[in-house]
Amino acid sequence: MKNLIPYIIISDKCEEALKFYANCFGGQIVFLQKYADTNYPVTENFKNKVAHAEFRADNIHFFSSDGFEGQKATIGENIAMSINFDTVDEQKTSFEKIKVGGTVTMDFSETSANSTLATLIDKYGIHWYLNFNKSE
Repeated sequence: MKNLIPYIIISDKCEEALKFYANCFGGQIVFLQKYADTNYPVTENFKNKVAHAEFRADNIHFFSSDGFEGQKATIGENIAMSINFDTVDEQKTSFEKIKVGGTVTMDFSETSANSTLATLIDKYGIHWYLNFNKSE
């Protein structure tokens, strides 16, 4: 079954914000990966920034990161929809359809979290992260 999960970019303060939300909602950070633990090439100053995190509190569930080095998230454009697919074929089929009229921001890429990820902005201006976890 596909899952739709909001993805929030919180430039330069992701970890601080996640701790704040954990306190506010009684939740927890269930996954947090720094850029130092990935294969993304970043400067020494950015290695301790959050590459990807997952937050849960009851029925509240979202992903978050500091974004990419050198890119500041613009308020209003800092939230994307993330979908986890059951199969890579389903991921690719949906990607081919949703990219029509849009802009691919990252073509299919292997991640350090054993998944395949593609990102785009559709023709309506919605940011999408299409993910397939190989280990599930």
